[in-house]
Amino acid sequence: MNPTRISTISILLIGGLLTLLLINSQSSQQESPSRDLSTARSNAQTISTNINNEFTSIKTALESFSFSPIWQSTQAEEWSFSIDAQRALYQAAGLSTLGVHSNKTDVIYFEKPSLPGRYGELGQPLKRLYETGATVSLLQVYKNQPAIIMLTPIKSLEGEILGSLIGIKNLDNEFLKTIHIDAKVPVAVVNNDSVQSISIETSPALSDYQLVEVSWPDSVKSSLWKLVLLVEPSAAVSMTLVYGIIGGLLTLVLLFIVIKQINSTRKSIEILNDTIDIQLPIVEQMNRLTTLQNLTNDQNMADTIQSIRQRLEQLVQQKKSLSIEVRKLQDAEKELKKDVTLITKERDSVANEPKLKSEFLSRMGDEITTPMKSVVSMLKLLSEYQFEPEPKQLLNIAKRSTRTLVDNLNNILDFSKLDAGMLQLKKKTFSVRELVDDLSSELSHFANDKGLSLQASTDPEVPNEVQADPFRIRQILRNLLGNAIRFTKEGEVSLYADTIEQDDQKMLRFTVKDTGVGMAIEAQKGLFDSLEQTTKLTNSSFAGRLRLIVSRHLTDLMGGEIGVISEQGQGSQFWFTCEID
Repeated sequence: MNPTRISTISILLIGGLLTLLLINSQSSQQESPSRDLSTARSNAQTISTNINNEFTSIKTALESFSFSPIWQSTQAEEWSFSIDAQRALYQAAGLSTLGVHSNKTDVIYFEKPSLPGRYGELGQPLKRLYETGATVSLLQVYKNQPAIIMLTPIKSLEGEILGSLIGIKNLDNEFLKTIHIDAKVPVAVVNNDSVQSISIETSPALSDYQLVEVSWPDSVKSSLWKLVLLVEPSAAVSMTLVYGIIGGLLTLVLLFIVIKQINSTRKSIEILNDTIDIQLPIVEQMNRLTTLQNLTNDQNMADTIQSIRQRLEQLVQQKKSLSIEVRKLQDAEKELKKDVTLITKERDSVANEPKLKSEFLSRMGDEITTPMKSVVSMLKLLSEYQFEPEPKQLLNIAKRSTRTLVDNLNNILDFSKLDAGMLQLKKKTFSVRELVDDLSSELSHFANDKGLSLQASTDPEVPNEVQADPFRIRQILRNLLGNAIRFTKEGEVSLYADTIEQDDQKMLRFTVKDTGVGMAIEAQKGLFDSLEQTTKLTNSSFAGRLRLIVSRHLTDLMGGEIGVISEQGQGSQFWFTCEID
């Protein structure tokens, strides 16, 4: 179908539809409930009855609540709890706020108690209640909103007024919207012809509407405050015919303009199609457009050609800029790849260096420890000979020093093995009691030389034989007992072994206690984690920390945990667990 014919039919359909909409809009406005004054008056009577019934029910409920025995059986300061328990029920019944005033404390209790004697907008209503001794209902501004306030006295059995229940119904936008939905017209609360609250977002002039007054409840009388329905005035004359004529004329004018524009555009498109060839270079197309622009007399055609030429020029410039940016990005990509390759090599080299050092120390372990073991054996053989007291004492010092040196070397080598992931456990069956007794015999002379007592015991519930790695258990215990003896000046060091259940797994637990100086809480943080410390470590404390760190790694390998309980000046208690089969 011809595009012109399609456009013509479309314009006729749109114009006809527009005309029908205008006529229907005028007809709808004449039949709209917002313009029906008689319906609004009927709705006003219904709304008045509903509001009167609602407020009568609330007033009755308040008066019934005022006779509750809780007002006489509880202190005034506890009244707020009774109000809190009833507030949700009364709010569901239509109240915005429920509170109570105590004549004794002179305090109003809402969500929070007021200061004594501070009534705000409730001063006059309370004064009136205590003067009359009867329920007071009035309409006034409360917290910048019109509201109906109901006060009911709370009396004792002797008739003394103990206080007052306070019920407040805000006549705010939300309340008026519910009436608006039923009445199908805007609703407003006015005072001296001034809108105080309204059900719509804007505040229109009252003179633009017919006002239908809704009577207040029987208990509330006010000549200043009014609840009104805003009814739009009816149109004096029907405009259906006028709208029909206007719609038809608009349709004809629009049809003429569109057909003329279509014809002009069609001619311009045909000329441009003959001129532009997308297979030609952009520069050649621009030359053709320049020639056509100089020859045409149609200003719209000239403007269109100028716009196309400007767009082509922009495309040429963008193509040049993109080519430059692409070359820059390609060069940057090459440089980036070179940098990434170099950084990767350096990273791998740095990452492998500590591991290579750890592997070296681990593999050199036997070369280091074998000579030291020979020295220890020789010193042990020498100690069996009879010497004078002074050489004997020097020999004992040498034995202790070599024993400490061997332990430190073992810890350093094990630390390297753990870091390189080369340390493996060797489980076998052994006796816990024999292990504890052997350690006690081995280390007792170290404790005795310092004037300390070394005690060792095993819980009777510990099995006679268990399966684990006794060498590593012995190493951890030697580390913990060595530290305890080293840092305890007087008193005793004790070792105790027992079993515990943890996540359905039987665990062997060892506890080492001492009567040393103990540790502060801050010093216990990170004790088993790292040699890095904010405080300077001496050689002695450095070696002690290394023993603890190696012990923690060994404990992890054996599926257990290690910890400390200590208080400065009260000694320390180190413990660790391991899985047993």
